[in-house]
Amino acid sequence: MENKKRVLLVFVLLTVFMQLTAFSQDTLRVMQYNLFRYGESGKEPSFKNPLLNTIVTYVQPDVIGVNELSATADYAQNVLTGALNINGVTSWRRGALSKAGVDKSLTNTIFYNSTKLKLLSQDTVSTVQREITGFNFMYVDSNSVKTGDTIFFTVLVLHFKAGNTSSDEATRGNEAIQIVNYINAFGKSKNIMVMGDFNVYTNTEAAFYQLTTNTDSLNKLKDPLNKVGTWNNNSAYSNIHTQSTHTTQTGGFSSGGMDDRFDIMLCSKSLISDSANMRILPSTYIPVGNDGQHFNLAINAAPTNTSVPTDVLGALYNMSDHIPIRADFVFTPKKPLPQSVSQELKNFENQIYLQNPISNELNIHVSAALLSKNISFELFDINAKRLLKFNHLFTENDLHYTLPFDLNQGVYILKIRNENGWVIQRKLLKK
Repeated sequence: MENKKRVLLVFVLLTVFMQLTAFSQDTLRVMQYNLFRYGESGKEPSFKNPLLNTIVTYVQPDVIGVNELSATADYAQNVLTGALNINGVTSWRRGALSKAGVDKSLTNTIFYNSTKLKLLSQDTVSTVQREITGFNFMYVDSNSVKTGDTIFFTVLVLHFKAGNTSSDEATRGNEAIQIVNYINAFGKSKNIMVMGDFNVYTNTEAAFYQLTTNTDSLNKLKDPLNKVGTWNNNSAYSNIHTQSTHTTQTGGFSSGGMDDRFDIMLCSKSLISDSANMRILPSTYIPVGNDGQHFNLAINAAPTNTSVPTDVLGALYNMSDHIPIRADFVFTPKKPLPQSVSQELKNFENQIYLQNPISNELNIHVSAALLSKNISFELFDINAKRLLKFNHLFTENDLHYTLPFDLNQGVYILKIRNENGWVIQRKLLKK
């Protein structure tokens, strides 16, 4: 009889979980990657596409901003049909190639998951060196359309001038000025990501400084990692370096090992503070394949790099002298969804985001609606035995909470209660 009761309780908990997840927040994973002269001799799509597909299959992004597509042909179409929409996948779409500017040999574009996003338009932001393009997206969600709570955001994909001379720095600074002018023309707070190969060596360089000290406080860009400094050849920043994957120039790759933070994603204030229905989860911003142990080394050199699976590490090494960066964004609609269950309960459900599955820690993120709210958490095993109970007060500078999770692999249930007594439950999978 006792076993039957436990089975029934587990069934009820899982049923509630499945009902509630129908109203959960949606998450968007964004990746930025320099594809290293995709399409040039020795770097043809037939060689590059299997490597890129291995990386994308592992990262599972919804948006991919790319640099260094050869301008000798429309190689974006080769990426789309040869690396993304394969093995039964059909949802990827792309923007138009950038072509303008002084340097027309390499182009940028963006790829996106059409089941989540609609590309409304794209703008030419700058043509100082290579065209910098702004891609304007709408989050595709039937509930948002019904409530009029549609969420928009803009992604700028850039590839600043390379080099460390004063002339190179000045060119990058001029490119950044064009970005600032474009952003400020919006005239109001907007969800904006600016990402790409910045080719900057320090946060004090004109290009980076201008973007992050914009006098327009609404659209001032911020580094979600808040790790500003002199990144170049500085071991203090070894865990965020993105170039180079190689120590030799064999195959044309840049040499020197991992010692530069060239690939960066900056976010507007609204994406940091969750003021426009969308925000970044800073803890998910990582350089893929950087384990922090390969300063001035190739990413596949000793000690063994276990930050990604072996096949992914090989693909990263052979694909480019850069590694991609990726981050997760959560949509946080403020208007209630038109469902049959309690509106307040649905709102509460939409204000909680959990990274799942989990490994050694449980990361709990909340929307700005729960600021200064005391939230109660209870963790149960699959047999409904309570393992722990704790409360947390979320503040403006603390929109997420990290809990060590050293329990055995398996399924767990987390019960979450707000100050009004509303309770939601989430199933957690411990890897």
